[in-house]
Amino acid sequence: MSDMIRMAVVGVGWAGSHHVEGARELGRKVAVTCLVDRDPDHLQAKAEEFGIDKTYAYLDDVLADPTIDAVSLCTPHPNHGPEAVAAANAGKHVLVEKPMALTVEEATRMIDAAERAGVRLYVAEGMSYHPMARFLREVVATGRYIGEVVSASVSSGFRARPTYAYPGRREWLSKPQLGGTGTWMLHGIHTMAMLRYVFGEVASVYMQEHHARSFQRRDVEGTMTGLLTMDAGFQTTVLQSCEVKFPNPPGGYAIFGDKGLLQATQESCVAWSEDNGDQREELTYPSSNLSAFAQEIKDFADYVLEGIEGPTSGRSERKSLAIVQAGYESAKSGEIINLRERFGEL
Repeated sequence: MSDMIRMAVVGVGWAGSHHVEGARELGRKVAVTCLVDRDPDHLQAKAEEFGIDKTYAYLDDVLADPTIDAVSLCTPHPNHGPEAVAAANAGKHVLVEKPMALTVEEATRMIDAAERAGVRLYVAEGMSYHPMARFLREVVATGRYIGEVVSASVSSGFRARPTYAYPGRREWLSKPQLGGTGTWMLHGIHTMAMLRYVFGEVASVYMQEHHARSFQRRDVEGTMTGLLTMDAGFQTTVLQSCEVKFPNPPGGYAIFGDKGLLQATQESCVAWSEDNGDQREELTYPSSNLSAFAQEIKDFADYVLEGIEGPTSGRSERKSLAIVQAGYESAKSGEIINLRERFGEL
């Protein structure tokens, strides 16, 4: 392979369009040379919008094309596993949207297929690339402002009105019969990926499910709340909801240390530290020259071209998926799920 990866984007909806735009923003290492979508009118419109001549209706056509080095899978979540395995077997590198699969078992099949074929599997998980994530990871690692972490709280979500649903081509996202999921999988996978990136690995999961009387859906969860015990020994409370509003704060992160407290959202960060006389201090996240989408594309390319494994490889994001799956199982059983006992070494 040359130093330019020729990639096909499979599924040119919201995420697929951002992958094309991210590659163009990056401007190096990856060239999107092909678009794939089963809606012919939409495919033609997107091909004209992005100025990409090569199009296919089906993944099989891409996998048989020797001019394509990699595929970006932006398809419905249940398709990720079979498509990634097929792509790996065809010798194509794989960038797959989050969640990489709906079960740890399926994610393992994807990882094993990529390793057998000698190709790279990477997950497009944007929250780990947000400036807030990088900043908090550094704070936790160094103890700056807060000292040693004693406890933490993470809350994320939105209020779904009038109901939990998505319009147009994204309708399937919230409909289990079409391959969609509730907020814990759809949005909680983001939350868990960033939480792991900031705090490290999770040892056990205890979650409960809730529906407000005003929440119109009963086939999906409205709110998931619970407690994660981290490998580092402290505990993190989690709230993931599509029933409530999250103004800034209380939404986001609250990190309690033995020397200070830090509250953070994507828009702002405030610390109270004994190093600063326990005075309120507003902090600024470091800027980035690239969007999260462009950084995902860059790290995927670095993984393929140089073997540099970024923060959201398939093996990494299988661990995020394990937390989400364990959360569902815990809410159903009422039991604490030890991840190592449930899934083995991930």
